[in-house]
Amino acid sequence: MIKTVCRVEEVIDFVWELSQNNLYASYPRIQSREKTKETVKKAINADNDNVVACYHENVLCGVCIYFWKCDEKYAQTTLFLIKEDYDKTAEELIVYISEHLPGYELYIGVPFDNENANKYFKKKNIECIESSIVTKLHDFKLQYIEPRHEFIEKITENNFKEYAIFHDKHAIALGMYYNSKNLKKDIEQFRVFAFKKDGAIYASIFVKAAKDMSEVVGLFIDGEYKNKGIESIIIDEMLMQLYNEFGTINEIIYFVDEDCTDELNSVLTAGFEIEDKYRCYKCKL
Repeated sequence: MIKTVCRVEEVIDFVWELSQNNLYASYPRIQSREKTKETVKKAINADNDNVVACYHENVLCGVCIYFWKCDEKYAQTTLFLIKEDYDKTAEELIVYISEHLPGYELYIGVPFDNENANKYFKKKNIECIESSIVTKLHDFKLQYIEPRHEFIEKITENNFKEYAIFHDKHAIALGMYYNSKNLKKDIEQFRVFAFKKDGAIYASIFVKAAKDMSEVVGLFIDGEYKNKGIESIIIDEMLMQLYNEFGTINEIIYFVDEDCTDELNSVLTAGFEIEDKYRCYKCKL
Protein backbone atom coordinates (compact mmCIF):
# COMPACT_ATOMS: atom_id res chain seq x y z
CA MET A 1 0.00 0.00 0.00
CA ILE A 2 1.26 3.47 -0.94
CA LYS A 3 0.40 6.34 1.36
CA THR A 4 1.09 10.06 1.00
CA VAL A 5 3.06 11.30 4.00
CA CYS A 6 1.64 14.40 5.69
CA ARG A 7 3.62 14.45 8.95
CA VAL A 8 7.39 14.23 9.39
CA GLU A 9 6.96 12.00 12.44
CA GLU A 10 5.49 9.22 10.30
CA VAL A 11 8.81 8.49 8.58
CA ILE A 12 11.63 10.37 10.33
CA ASP A 13 13.03 7.39 12.26
CA PHE A 14 12.88 5.10 9.22
CA VAL A 15 14.51 7.65 6.90
CA TRP A 16 17.31 8.56 9.28
CA GLU A 17 18.09 4.91 10.11
CA LEU A 18 18.38 3.85 6.46
CA SER A 19 20.20 7.00 5.36
CA GLN A 20 23.07 6.16 7.73
CA ASN A 21 23.52 2.65 6.31
CA ASN A 22 25.45 2.28 3.04
CA LEU A 23 23.51 -0.87 2.21
CA TYR A 24 20.17 0.98 2.25
CA ALA A 25 20.99 4.64 1.56
CA SER A 26 19.98 6.60 -1.51
CA TYR A 27 21.52 9.68 -3.08
CA PRO A 28 21.93 12.52 -2.28
CA ARG A 29 23.14 11.59 1.19
CA ILE A 30 21.66 13.14 4.33
CA GLN A 31 24.25 13.99 6.98
CA SER A 32 22.18 14.55 10.14
CA ARG A 33 18.83 13.83 11.73
CA GLU A 34 18.12 17.55 11.77
CA LYS A 35 18.76 17.76 8.04
CA THR A 36 16.57 14.69 7.52
CA LYS A 37 13.69 16.37 9.30
CA GLU A 38 14.21 19.56 7.31
CA THR A 39 14.28 17.65 3.99
CA VAL A 40 11.07 15.73 4.67
CA LYS A 41 9.22 18.77 6.03
CA LYS A 42 10.22 20.92 3.07
CA ALA A 43 9.04 18.28 0.59
CA ILE A 44 5.69 17.85 2.37
CA ASN A 45 5.01 21.58 2.05
CA ALA A 46 6.31 22.07 -1.50
CA ASP A 47 4.01 22.28 -4.51
CA ASN A 48 6.11 20.19 -6.89
CA ASP A 49 7.39 17.62 -4.37
CA ASN A 50 5.75 14.55 -2.90
CA VAL A 51 6.57 12.26 0.01
CA VAL A 52 5.16 8.73 -0.17
CA ALA A 53 5.55 5.64 2.00
CA CYS A 54 5.06 1.98 1.10
CA TYR A 55 3.54 -0.39 3.65
CA HIS A 56 3.29 -4.19 3.55
CA GLU A 57 0.84 -5.55 6.14
CA ASN A 58 1.06 -2.25 8.04
CA VAL A 59 4.87 -2.41 8.22
CA LEU A 60 6.76 0.54 6.72
CA CYS A 61 9.04 -0.83 3.99
CA GLY A 62 9.98 2.16 1.87
CA VAL A 63 9.94 5.95 1.65
CA CYS A 64 10.37 8.04 -1.47
CA ILE A 65 10.62 11.80 -1.92
CA TYR A 66 10.51 13.06 -5.48
CA PHE A 67 10.05 16.35 -7.31
CA TRP A 68 9.07 17.15 -10.87
CA LYS A 69 9.35 19.88 -13.48
CA CYS A 70 6.28 19.96 -15.71
CA ASP A 71 7.78 21.83 -18.66
CA GLU A 72 10.62 19.31 -18.94
CA LYS A 73 8.67 16.12 -18.10
CA TYR A 74 11.50 15.62 -15.61
CA ALA A 75 11.28 13.97 -12.18
CA GLN A 76 13.97 13.09 -9.66
CA THR A 77 14.09 11.38 -6.31
CA THR A 78 15.75 13.06 -3.36
CA LEU A 79 15.12 9.97 -1.22
CA PHE A 80 14.53 6.39 -2.34
CA LEU A 81 14.87 4.23 0.76
CA ILE A 82 13.75 0.62 0.96
CA LYS A 83 14.31 -1.81 3.85
CA GLU A 84 12.25 -4.93 3.11
CA ASP A 85 11.28 -6.72 -0.12
CA TYR A 86 13.37 -4.39 -2.27
CA ASP A 87 12.10 -5.51 -5.67
CA LYS A 88 8.43 -5.49 -4.69
CA THR A 89 8.65 -2.16 -2.85
CA ALA A 90 10.65 -0.42 -5.58
CA GLU A 91 8.16 -1.63 -8.17
CA GLU A 92 5.21 -0.29 -6.18
CA LEU A 93 6.84 3.10 -5.68
CA ILE A 94 7.82 3.50 -9.34
CA VAL A 95 4.39 2.38 -10.56
CA TYR A 96 2.77 4.88 -8.20
CA ILE A 97 4.93 7.73 -9.52
CA SER A 98 4.29 6.69 -13.14
CA GLU A 99 0.53 6.85 -12.55
CA HIS A 100 0.87 10.43 -11.33
CA LEU A 101 3.54 11.54 -13.82
CA PRO A 102 2.89 9.58 -17.03
CA GLY A 103 5.36 10.30 -19.82
CA TYR A 104 8.00 11.69 -17.46
CA GLU A 105 11.58 10.53 -17.07
CA LEU A 106 12.36 9.67 -13.44
CA TYR A 107 15.97 9.85 -12.21
CA ILE A 108 16.91 7.80 -9.14
CA GLY A 109 20.30 8.09 -7.43
CA VAL A 110 21.82 5.39 -5.21
CA PRO A 111 25.27 4.66 -3.77
CA PHE A 112 27.36 1.90 -5.32
CA ASP A 113 27.23 0.04 -1.98
CA ASN A 114 23.45 -0.35 -2.12
CA GLU A 115 23.59 -3.76 -3.77
CA ASN A 116 19.85 -4.41 -3.62
CA ALA A 117 19.12 -1.21 -5.52
CA ASN A 118 21.75 -1.72 -8.19
CA LYS A 119 20.75 -5.37 -8.72
CA TYR A 120 17.09 -4.38 -9.06
CA PHE A 121 17.71 -1.68 -11.67
CA LYS A 122 20.03 -3.94 -13.64
CA LYS A 123 17.53 -6.81 -13.57
CA LYS A 124 14.77 -4.49 -14.80
CA ASN A 125 17.03 -3.17 -17.61
CA ILE A 126 16.65 0.36 -16.29
CA GLU A 127 19.31 2.53 -17.87
CA CYS A 128 22.27 3.61 -15.74
CA ILE A 129 23.13 7.05 -17.09
CA GLU A 130 25.88 7.96 -14.64
CA SER A 131 28.55 6.08 -12.72
CA SER A 132 30.54 8.60 -10.73
CA ILE A 133 33.11 8.94 -8.00
CA VAL A 134 31.95 11.52 -5.48
CA THR A 135 34.73 13.80 -4.24
CA LYS A 136 34.50 16.63 -1.72
CA LEU A 137 36.59 19.56 -0.61
CA HIS A 138 35.80 20.77 2.91
CA ASP A 139 36.32 24.28 4.27
CA PHE A 140 37.96 25.37 1.06
CA LYS A 141 40.21 28.40 1.21
CA LEU A 142 43.24 29.57 -0.75
CA GLN A 143 46.52 30.46 0.86
CA TYR A 144 47.23 32.87 -1.98
CA ILE A 145 45.54 34.16 -5.13
CA GLU A 146 47.21 33.27 -8.41
CA PRO A 147 46.96 35.46 -11.50
CA ARG A 148 44.03 34.63 -13.76
CA HIS A 149 44.89 32.17 -16.54
CA GLU A 150 44.96 33.91 -19.91
CA PHE A 151 42.85 31.31 -21.72
CA ILE A 152 40.01 31.11 -19.16
CA GLU A 153 36.88 33.14 -19.87
CA LYS A 154 33.93 33.55 -17.54
CA ILE A 155 30.59 32.85 -19.22
CA THR A 156 27.81 35.34 -18.56
CA GLU A 157 24.53 36.22 -20.24
CA ASN A 158 26.48 38.47 -22.62
CA ASN A 159 28.56 35.67 -24.15
CA PHE A 160 26.29 32.72 -23.38
CA LYS A 161 24.95 32.35 -26.91
CA GLU A 162 28.42 31.59 -28.25
CA TYR A 163 29.12 29.18 -25.39
CA ALA A 164 25.79 27.33 -25.74
CA ILE A 165 26.91 25.59 -28.94
CA PHE A 166 29.93 24.03 -27.22
CA HIS A 167 27.91 23.16 -24.11
CA ASP A 168 25.17 21.32 -25.98
CA LYS A 169 27.68 19.34 -28.03
CA HIS A 170 28.58 17.59 -24.78
CA ALA A 171 25.50 17.94 -22.55
CA ILE A 172 22.94 16.64 -25.06
CA ALA A 173 25.11 13.65 -25.95
CA LEU A 174 25.24 12.77 -22.23
CA GLY A 175 21.49 13.26 -21.75
CA MET A 176 22.07 15.86 -19.03
CA TYR A 177 19.21 17.88 -17.60
CA TYR A 178 21.40 20.97 -17.73
CA ASN A 179 21.53 21.49 -21.46
CA SER A 180 22.16 25.10 -22.52
CA LYS A 181 18.47 26.00 -22.30
CA ASN A 182 18.10 24.86 -18.68
CA LEU A 183 21.51 26.18 -17.71
CA LYS A 184 20.69 29.64 -19.02
CA LYS A 185 17.36 29.56 -17.17
CA ASP A 186 19.23 28.97 -13.87
CA ILE A 187 22.37 30.92 -14.80
CA GLU A 188 22.24 33.09 -11.67
CA GLN A 189 22.87 29.97 -9.56
CA PHE A 190 25.85 28.89 -11.69
CA ARG A 191 29.40 29.95 -12.40
CA VAL A 192 30.64 28.83 -15.82
CA PHE A 193 34.23 29.04 -17.03
CA ALA A 194 35.49 28.15 -20.51
CA PHE A 195 38.95 27.41 -21.88
CA LYS A 196 39.12 29.48 -25.04
CA LYS A 197 42.07 29.75 -27.41
CA ASP A 198 42.33 31.34 -30.87
CA GLY A 199 38.62 32.22 -30.72
CA ALA A 200 37.41 28.64 -30.08
CA ILE A 201 36.16 26.98 -26.87
CA TYR A 202 37.76 23.63 -26.09
CA ALA A 203 36.71 23.03 -22.48
CA SER A 204 34.37 24.30 -19.79
CA ILE A 205 33.38 23.71 -16.20
CA PHE A 206 30.09 24.73 -14.59
CA VAL A 207 29.33 24.77 -10.89
CA LYS A 208 26.22 25.52 -8.85
CA ALA A 209 27.75 28.01 -6.48
CA ALA A 210 27.02 29.08 -2.91
CA LYS A 211 29.09 29.76 0.21
CA ASP A 212 27.56 26.93 2.22
CA MET A 213 27.88 24.29 -0.50
CA SER A 214 28.91 24.39 -4.14
CA GLU A 215 28.57 21.52 -6.61
CA VAL A 216 30.50 20.98 -9.82
CA VAL A 217 27.84 19.74 -12.23
CA GLY A 218 30.05 19.10 -15.23
CA LEU A 219 33.43 19.47 -16.92
CA PHE A 220 33.50 19.20 -20.71
CA ILE A 221 36.65 18.83 -22.80
CA ASP A 222 36.87 18.14 -26.52
CA GLY A 223 38.45 14.73 -27.13
CA GLU A 224 41.67 15.91 -28.72
CA TYR A 225 42.35 18.25 -25.78
CA LYS A 226 41.90 15.71 -23.00
CA ASN A 227 44.88 14.70 -20.86
CA LYS A 228 46.90 17.77 -21.86
CA GLY A 229 46.72 19.60 -18.55
CA ILE A 230 43.57 21.59 -19.30
CA GLU A 231 41.70 19.70 -16.57
CA SER A 232 43.98 21.13 -13.86
CA ILE A 233 43.99 24.63 -15.35
CA ILE A 234 40.21 24.95 -15.47
CA ILE A 235 39.64 23.32 -12.05
CA ASP A 236 42.20 25.59 -10.38
CA GLU A 237 40.66 28.64 -12.06
CA MET A 238 37.18 27.63 -10.91
CA LEU A 239 38.38 27.27 -7.31
CA MET A 240 40.15 30.63 -7.41
CA GLN A 241 37.08 32.37 -8.81
CA LEU A 242 34.82 30.81 -6.16
CA TYR A 243 37.17 31.91 -3.41
CA ASN A 244 37.35 35.43 -4.81
CA GLU A 245 33.55 35.62 -4.70
CA PHE A 246 32.62 33.73 -1.53
CA GLY A 247 35.76 33.41 0.56
CA THR A 248 35.95 30.13 2.49
CA ILE A 249 33.35 27.62 1.20
CA ASN A 250 32.11 24.98 3.64
CA GLU A 251 31.91 22.19 1.07
CA ILE A 252 32.47 21.71 -2.65
CA ILE A 253 31.16 18.50 -4.23
CA TYR A 254 32.56 17.19 -7.50
CA PHE A 255 31.21 14.15 -9.37
CA VAL A 256 33.84 12.54 -11.60
CA ASP A 257 32.96 9.88 -14.15
CA GLU A 258 34.62 6.59 -13.19
CA ASP A 259 36.31 6.34 -16.59
CA CYS A 260 37.94 9.80 -16.39
CA THR A 261 41.21 8.94 -14.65
CA ASP A 262 43.02 12.16 -15.59
CA GLU A 263 40.13 14.33 -14.44
CA LEU A 264 40.04 12.43 -11.14
CA ASN A 265 43.79 12.91 -10.68
CA SER A 266 43.40 16.64 -11.31
CA VAL A 267 40.57 16.83 -8.78
CA LEU A 268 42.58 14.98 -6.13
CA THR A 269 45.62 17.17 -6.80
CA ALA A 270 43.40 20.21 -6.19
CA GLY A 271 42.67 18.90 -2.69
CA PHE A 272 39.41 16.97 -3.10
CA GLU A 273 38.98 13.63 -1.36
CA ILE A 274 37.00 10.57 -2.50
CA GLU A 275 33.90 10.06 -0.32
CA ASP A 276 31.49 7.84 -2.24
CA LYS A 277 30.55 6.11 -5.49
CA TYR A 278 27.25 6.99 -7.11
CA ARG A 279 24.88 5.53 -9.70
CA CYS A 280 22.02 7.35 -11.40
CA TYR A 281 19.24 5.44 -13.17
CA LYS A 282 16.68 6.80 -15.62
CA CYS A 283 13.19 5.28 -15.62
CA LYS A 284 10.83 6.15 -18.46
CA LEU A 285 7.40 6.40 -16.85
